Order: sequence, then structure tokens, then C-alpha cells
Amino acid sequence: MPTPVIMPKFEMAQETGTVSRWLKHEGDPIQKGEVILEIETDKVNMEVEAPAGGTLVGIRASAGTVVPIGQPIAYIIQPGESWSETKEEFGAGSTVSPYQPPAPSSGATPPGRVTPLAERIAEEHGVDLRAVKGTGPQGRVTGQDVEAYLFKRDPHATQPEHPTGMVKAVPAARRLAREMDIPLETVRGTGPAGRIQSEDVQRAAEQLTSLSPLSGRPAVQRTIPLTGMRRTIAKRMAASVRHAPQFSLSVDVDMSRALDIVNDLRQKSGPTQSPRVTLTTFLVKACSRALACHPALNASLEEGNILEWAEINIGVAVAVEEGLVVPVIHGADRLGIRDIAQRLADLSARARAGQLRPDDVQGGTFTLSNLGMLGIDRFTAILNPPQAGILAVGRVSKRPLVEEDQVVIRPMASFTLTADHRIVDGSLAGSFLVDLQHTVEHPGVML
Repeated sequence: MPTPVIMPKFEMAQETGTVSRWLKHEGDPIQKGEVILEIETDKVNMEVEAPAGGTLVGIRASAGTVVPIGQPIAYIIQPGESWSETKEEFGAGSTVSPYQPPAPSSGATPPGRVTPLAERIAEEHGVDLRAVKGTGPQGRVTGQDVEAYLFKRDPHATQPEHPTGMVKAVPAARRLAREMDIPLETVRGTGPAGRIQSEDVQRAAEQLTSLSPLSGRPAVQRTIPLTGMRRTIAKRMAASVRHAPQFSLSVDVDMSRALDIVNDLRQKSGPTQSPRVTLTTFLVKACSRALACHPALNASLEEGNILEWAEINIGVAVAVEEGLVVPVIHGADRLGIRDIAQRLADLSARARAGQLRPDDVQGGTFTLSNLGMLGIDRFTAILNPPQAGILAVGRVSKRPLVEEDQVVIRPMASFTLTADHRIVDGSLAGSFLVDLQHTVEHPGVML
């Protein structure tokens, strides 16, 4: 009996997963435990191992397809088993009918050597699969083979419609049309038998958005679908602003002693020794101390209750090519600065390489976002749900400061705290921020 490869669940709140890429293909022999594809969740990319050895068949979700948790996305068959299924193919919007093998004859296609998509296309267009030459693994007939056969048979055929009235389009084109809000009925297909391709949807979108100068809007240079990590960030940040009443408080902090400590640790370690202690490392430790003194900021709102967490787990925003991820330093209050530096260096490197595990991004109770290295003086961050607070740190720069009626120059940085007003009020948030300021300016309190 075929073994299903199901969409796995990596995170507690995960409802769907996105196929990032297949490392094995239709008809490939595979071993049990071998990595066959990568799945993208809201936060990380994860590898999926084969639950059994055999031959990979019935791939139902191409790269970029969003699939509910627990749904089969492919199957594994053993030698001697044939393959057919009667399940919906993700993105196709129709039902896959099982292939009924023809009576044995010369040139007949053996049972199990036809993909479900090829079966469906052949049935819709009355194609005898015995006349189609397979180009897939081990001569397997694929959907592209049937479409090529249809196009060769009648290159001028117009795009047919599904018996239910559904326009013919490849799954990737349907997904792109949904993301770009383009009605498929308005798209002219250029694929075999008039089937709509992704390029056709892109072309239709450009035609709709490229308005003349007289309309008052400039022409669109390119349209970028909101997908993957960028789409997740957009959804989470929009939900954060929509559901949480947020307010911000700012203070300017003298960074003199913090910089001295960071420089002392670097000199003691040497220029090449890893891990390299950074200002962000110091700030994680300072935040953990302030959170321990102000547990109201180390909290979340869930189902009408405020939960103050027993652990202090600080997420650090890290920029990656696709957007932004927030790996978490668990138990930051129990770690020394060197331990924090080691964990932060490891997490940051794996984040940029796309190798974070679910545990690396789960369980955060507070977030730190430092854009000082980019030359940003001051900014306001959006809450990372369901946390009660996030700290935005700007660059360290020399500024005039009045001390005992004297103007002195000090390395200063702006700290801006954004808090959830449902969980804390201004006085609580202000007390936390002032205590954090004192901790950074007088780091001996952390000893």
C-alpha cells in the first residue's frame, strides 16, 4: 500500500506549510530517512525526510504551494505496486480521476506509469494515453507530455474550459492569479491547448497596471507577488497593529560604560577569537536584567488573561535576504555575556543561511531590534505578537550632554520601547525603560 508523505507540523500554531522546493522528483528512488523536500513555515525552512523507502510518486504540491497540515503531498510506492489516486491536486482546483489502463496491446502505457495530472488532462481532452510518449523518469507520462501531444495535434486549438466552467491553467498560474487578484477569465493562455501559464498571468497584470500618463499614475515597472517570508511578515505586522493598541516611549542613553565593557571583552578575547562580543550582546543581557525587575513587560495576553512568563527569552531581529527573522536567546537572564555572544553568533549565522530550527524562533517573551549598525538614529518598532514589548535601538553617536552645568560630549543612543497598552500602562513601561537606562549606564548592577 502506498505510504503518504504528509505536510508535517513543526510549530504549535501552524495550520499550513508551503512547499519550498523538492529535492527529489517524480519517479525517483528514495531511501527511508532521506531528505526529499523543504517546507517553509511562518518562521523557518525545514527539511522533510522520507517516511519509507521506495519510489516517489503522486507529487501533488509544487514549489510555492500552501498545503494544510496533515494533507498528503506525495506518496511512496514499493516495487510491484502501481499508482493512481482520486484526490484533489493542490492548486488545480479539480478532482484527479484514476487512470484506467487500456487493454494490453503493442505500445500500451503500463499501469502506474502515468501521473495523476496527465490522467486528468487526457480524460478531459479524450486523449488515448497509449499514443503519448512519456518523458518523465523511467518513461512516465507527465502532464507536460499530454499537453505537448495536444499542441502537436492541434497547434491552433483555443483554450477549452473545464466541464464545471473552470478556465484551464497550470497550478502555479492559479496561485499567482490569486495573489495578484487577476481573474483567470481575463487572461489569454499561451501554453499547449491554450492553457494559462504563469507568464500569461504576469503579462495580464502588467497590462492592467501600466496606465497611460494621462491617468495621473505612472506606469508600473514590475509587479512583485507578496509571497513567502515577506507575506508572513506583512500578515503578522498588520495583525499586530490591528489588534494591539501600541504606544511608544523613548530615552537617550549614555553608552560610555557599555562600550568600555564591550571593548574590554574584545581585547581580552583577541581580534580573531570567536565569539565576538557586540553591543547587541550587551543589550540582550541588560534587557534580561530589566525584565527580571519588571515582569509586566515579560508577558503576553492570551484568552483574556495576562500571562507573566517564568522564563526570560529575548528575540533578536536579524535581517536576511527574504526579510526579517527573530531567533530567540532562551534563558538570557541565566547566561553570561560570552554565552549570549556565542548563541547570538550561531543563531545569526544559521538565520542568514536559512538553517534555523523551529525551537530557534519559538518561545520569545521580548524582542530587541538594533538598527544602529545601519546608521539609524531613532525608530519605532512594531510589536512582535503576542509579546508585550519590543525595544528599538538606534546608533551610538557623540552628542553634547549637560553634566553639573557643564557641556560634555558623550556617546549616546536612543532607546524606544513599544508596548501593548492592554498589558501595561505608561507608568509601568516608563519604569522599565528608565531602569534599563540605569542598567546600561551603570552596568555594575548586573553583577
